[in-house]
Amino acid sequence: MPPMKSVDDLMAAGTGYQRSMMIFAALRLGVFAVLAEGETDADSLAARLSADARRLGILLDALCALELLEKRRGKYRNGPVAREFLLNGPGSRASLLLHLLDGWDDWGRIETKIRGGRKGRGHAGDLQENFIRGMEENARDRAEAVAETMPLKAGERLLDLGGGPGTYAWAWARRCPEAVVTLFDVPDTLRVARKILAEKRATGCVKLIAGDFLADPLGGPYDAVWISQILHAFSREDCLVILRKAHEALASGGRVAIQEFLLDESKTSPVGSAIFSVHMVAVTEGGQSWTAGEIVGMLSEAGFVKARKGKADSRGVGIVTAVKA
Repeated sequence: MPPMKSVDDLMAAGTGYQRSMMIFAALRLGVFAVLAEGETDADSLAARLSADARRLGILLDALCALELLEKRRGKYRNGPVAREFLLNGPGSRASLLLHLLDGWDDWGRIETKIRGGRKGRGHAGDLQENFIRGMEENARDRAEAVAETMPLKAGERLLDLGGGPGTYAWAWARRCPEAVVTLFDVPDTLRVARKILAEKRATGCVKLIAGDFLADPLGGPYDAVWISQILHAFSREDCLVILRKAHEALASGGRVAIQEFLLDESKTSPVGSAIFSVHMVAVTEGGQSWTAGEIVGMLSEAGFVKARKGKADSRGVGIVTAVKA
């Protein structure tokens, strides 16, 4: 890996463990060994490996994004690097890679080891605050661009659903003070959001509603609902619950905009969205990255019309919009 020259280099190092764990998991599951016997689809491979077909399929698509596997007409096979280095043979590095996995727990304790066995305070005491502040850092630049390209008018009411740190909500409120901007999220998240808004001297500029968007009323009516990086954490069934509740909360003619790490229709690209989908398998029960087509389908099922797919950026982040008739 090259020296750290940019924020992109820094973030690539920070997320590098995800690629490592994908390879380790595939080796431990026996993916490459079974595919050496011939190409097959995800369901058949899952049956051979005693694995969950949906989750395994997400991993296989991400391995295709890394070009360790190849996908053709729904069937997977080993790519050149996997055939040469991940199967038994003179070029195999499989055992060496599994040896690196054996050191995983030791590396997880490296801070404690350096401290001489003592646990330090560090920055890991509040996982929720770390997460929400991380989302704020990630959204800063994009929030300004979104608020500029999707402007509000005076008097319009916008709901930032599951908006975390309130970065997007504050961008809209600052750009159009005459609009009414509401941030809806769980109480523990709003605890952190209040701190962040106070640091920006934005207390009172954004209305805060605490609740569970799967179970509680969202308020309203609203003229617009913004749902950024939420659907990837939920199953299709729960996504439909969220979208139907958004539809119910909108005034007639109101609009919804959904921002996500979008996969292309093959689900093997872009690389970042494919790896992120595996990350969702690791940290949620039913989450995954979605294609724009899948989101359009869910919007239609929830009662929306005029769905439109925006162009994704270089990281795979794109926006899908629709309207309540």
